[in-house]
Amino acid sequence: MTAFPSPSVISSSIRWRCPMASKKMQTLLIAIAAILCSKQSSSFTSTQQLYFDVSIVTQSDELELGRLTFNLTGPDHRHYLPLHSSNLVNLAMGTRKGVDAKATYEGCMFQFSPATIDDGSFRYKYSHSVDGYGRNAIQTDQADGSRTSFDEPFSDPKRLLECSHECFGGVYYGQQYEEIADACGEGPVVLLTVPIRGPGAGTSKFSVVRVSESPQEWGKRLLLNSACVGYLDCRGDGKFGGSGSDNGDSPTSLEVLRFMARQRYGPPKIVDCGVA
Repeated sequence: MTAFPSPSVISSSIRWRCPMASKKMQTLLIAIAAILCSKQSSSFTSTQQLYFDVSIVTQSDELELGRLTFNLTGPDHRHYLPLHSSNLVNLAMGTRKGVDAKATYEGCMFQFSPATIDDGSFRYKYSHSVDGYGRNAIQTDQADGSRTSFDEPFSDPKRLLECSHECFGGVYYGQQYEEIADACGEGPVVLLTVPIRGPGAGTSKFSVVRVSESPQEWGKRLLLNSACVGYLDCRGDGKFGGSGSDNGDSPTSLEVLRFMARQRYGPPKIVDCGVA
């Protein structure tokens, strides 16, 4: 299921991607897109959440760990990135899984090395990444008129320019850290990001970044060359499979992430994922 951006983003995108179309045709396309957007009742909204059920793969077994739930930047947000968000969401939902078994995050492993183990050493990088299978859930039109294939990286330069934020001499994109920090209050700020520059840019790769829990000199530097498309619901239900109990027995998503970061048994694996 494709997520629709806001009408303003649709309008600017059509004018940018269809420069040769007449003004009348552009107006017609914008009107059609607006109608589709208004009728998209099941598409993700400003309150939509993305979840990943995670297990730990050991040498002899696979242990159920828990659920990571993220609040997504909504399509009505001024720093919403329609292509990057839609690709992430549709891979999690498996919308192309019927025609391409690798167009999903199910079965994908989080990177696992000394740099991903929170053992108090300088090696830990406060970020946990999933490369995915290298398949995308969307296709995009390029400036030269060609269309990307599902296993080819995509980009959205115009929208990225509108959603860029300077940071320590560099740039990060998407929703601003300060805005999310305000929404989280006094709680930790853990961001869901996708790479914009470097390895994995425009592909299935995403990262979970523990910005506020990192050393003070790191902080937002961890976001450079990436885009924020959501943040961890730290108090969210962390029970594997969801539907945890109301008596406080179930872990929170933050507790699941912290255990995942500390454990040394084996690589975390995404067993199930989707939109809540």
